[in-house]
Amino acid sequence: MKFKAIILSICLVLLNPTLLFASGWLSGRSVGMAQAYTSISRGVESAFWNPANLGFSKTSEKNITLFSVGVNASNNALNLEQYNKYNGAHLTSEDKQTILDLIPSKGLNLTMNADVLALGVSCYNFAFTVSGRGISNLSLPKDQIQLLFFGNEINDTILLSGSDGEAFASVEYGFSYGRSIWKKDNQKFLCGIKAKYIQGLIYQKVREANGEVFALETGVNGDGNFVVQSAEGGKGYGLDFGFTLKYDKKWTFGLSLLNLINQIKWDKKTEIRGYQVRIDSLLAENFDLDSMVTDRSYTESIHPFTARMPISVQAGVAYQLKKTLMAFDLKGDLSSGMGISKIFGASFGLEYKCLSWLNVRGGMSLGKDEGIAVASGLGFKLGVYNLDVGIANQKGIWLTKSKGFCLAISNSFHF
Repeated sequence: MKFKAIILSICLVLLNPTLLFASGWLSGRSVGMAQAYTSISRGVESAFWNPANLGFSKTSEKNITLFSVGVNASNNALNLEQYNKYNGAHLTSEDKQTILDLIPSKGLNLTMNADVLALGVSCYNFAFTVSGRGISNLSLPKDQIQLLFFGNEINDTILLSGSDGEAFASVEYGFSYGRSIWKKDNQKFLCGIKAKYIQGLIYQKVREANGEVFALETGVNGDGNFVVQSAEGGKGYGLDFGFTLKYDKKWTFGLSLLNLINQIKWDKKTEIRGYQVRIDSLLAENFDLDSMVTDRSYTESIHPFTARMPISVQAGVAYQLKKTLMAFDLKGDLSSGMGISKIFGASFGLEYKCLSWLNVRGGMSLGKDEGIAVASGLGFKLGVYNLDVGIANQKGIWLTKSKGFCLAISNSFHF
């Protein structure tokens, strides 16, 4: 017996469009160098990667970024080639089994991130930024997808637990400062700090998702309970710290502690939304969902609550030749939350100055959850105007074999 309508109704709850936000601060240059950026970020971008690097700015140097956007989306099952093959096609039983085999035993995981830097200004050692951020992460157990494809057999029980998801969106106002605190010959040590005021826009998290569907000769029975915690406004703060060592003219070492201190208090329209479904003796010959399936949804106001971004530690080293810049980064998130899982990875990036107005970039990263990502990008310097474009395919070396993509475009003026 097949009960796709039941599972689809559950998925509609878990895939509520308000959960699908984008996140992650990305720039055209950083993406093009596979995010190996801790020691080489400069100007406005230092505020997001390592505020200590603002100490490299000259007294008269100014940097204005009017618009920068980055988008990142990935999954852990289908690559681009497989998606194009099955998308919109009539799926045979063999096709469904092939797709099911591609999904890991822990289930299907979907992520979508995007970030917009609306305004960034740096002058000498200071920077002010206004950016929008969002993060989403959704997980669906493999058993639920199997039920969608094949239904269930007599005396078979399908568990509906294990679904998870978290998402948030916010606007961030950042004030950053970096300066040199020690200098000797061609060596100097810099420190920096970024203070953030965070205006929370929306937050949702799946707090409970459980139930089961089981088939008997007398009919199908089952029940499920799904609870989502949500808020539609809040405010908070955060502090980032950065340290950089410049060793002669070629070597640069950087360390940043992002979100070392942070908190968002969600206090507007804080709610618990629940959806309950019960199936009683549903038969194939009398497939009447309205009479045999009962459901109840409810909304309850709750007290304000707090959430925190994971603390991120990034360490990087860069080596500058005449026309070539090489950078290497290590990154670790010390906790999970706000749509982000613990991630430990390494990245390597190259930048080659082909012409006075053209830089070519490339890189590769390897992460515990992200797999292999290959990046490339271009930088155009047209007088005081800079245009940077970066693209990366994730979880695969070749584009058609990748399971995600990242694209970022940045516009800035340097005076």
